[in-house]
Amino acid sequence: MKIIQQQSATIDSLTNALALLREQVAYLTQKLSGKSSEKSVCPFGQLNLFEEESPSEKDGDVPS
Repeated sequence: MKIIQQQSATIDSLTNALALLREQVAYLTQKLSGKSSEKSVCPFGQLNLFEEESPSEKDGDVPS
């Protein structure tokens, strides 16, 4: 009887651990493939083709 109780406790513990690991996998998968993962930093000296502002809007010295 004692062995069955120990096995039941072990099963409960492992079930809880599995649930936590599944939550972590779901969170990390979402973070890896989510909207924020599409943001990237351009290397120094390289222009960003998809920036929201045009370069002339950022530079105050360029005449309109």
